[in-house]
Amino acid sequence: MEILPQVQEVLTYIDSVEVTHITDKITASRESYERLNPLAGEQEAVFSVENKTLVFTDREINIRIYRPSSQTALPAMVYFHGGGFSKGSLETHDRPLRQLANHSGIVIIAVDYRLAPEYQFPHGLNDCIDATQWVMHHAAELGIDGHRIAVGGDSAGGTLAAGVAGKLDNITCQVLIYPATDSSLQTPSWSEFANGPVITREGLIEVWKNYTADKIKAAPIYNKDLSGMPDTFIITAEYDPLRDEGMAYAGKLRQANVEVTEKMYPRMIHGFWQFGGVIDQGREAIADVAGYIRRKLGK
Repeated sequence: MEILPQVQEVLTYIDSVEVTHITDKITASRESYERLNPLAGEQEAVFSVENKTLVFTDREINIRIYRPSSQTALPAMVYFHGGGFSKGSLETHDRPLRQLANHSGIVIIAVDYRLAPEYQFPHGLNDCIDATQWVMHHAAELGIDGHRIAVGGDSAGGTLAAGVAGKLDNITCQVLIYPATDSSLQTPSWSEFANGPVITREGLIEVWKNYTADKIKAAPIYNKDLSGMPDTFIITAEYDPLRDEGMAYAGKLRQANVEVTEKMYPRMIHGFWQFGGVIDQGREAIADVAGYIRRKLGK
């Protein structure tokens, strides 16, 4: 495994984050993740950024809307952040989503779904489904085209995006950035990178345990009918333990006659999409996603 200098810079930064003063493991993990924002680069200006609270009968869901211009009837992507289902927020992904909005010229809508272990599966997924449906039903109010809506996410967010695409009709396409699709952790890349970098097999066993007691139902690769899934872009990283399950999911989608575009980024690690302030391929991945959704959504 060849660790590029930019990747090593990221790994060194991650290792330098100090949260030992926080005794609760989940709280410490969340705080550590929040401190990775500088790795995404500077906070780009966007035409407008709006925070909005969706009110449902039993809960509220916060969303953040990134508009790249004053143009109305733009297509939109509803985006779900990564963080092992138990961490991450609107803030952890603010910088890459600003970049994505600017690169794509498309409205990006981030969803602050409920986190495990306090809210186990399917609470977070239900938030993502309900928020996406709300966006579809309120497209005119939002100034977007309700017939051109994509979903996307990175890591656990990719898992959630696949879940949303499997539940809702009229999703134009989905973008899954190194998604967690297989809860068995038995693929060759899990053997190859059991000790990381960034995520480990021991850590992901804990992630799935915290997230759900029904790992088969929650993992997209076990979905028996993928025939209705939208066109899909799957990104994987060569040095990521999730690499092979992402590629296997792409294969299952193709078997179901779903149009799939894949790109594996050589010598990249899990999380690199968020580290575009340091890693060139992170910026490249944002540009690749922007290009894909422009083509699919007809921008």
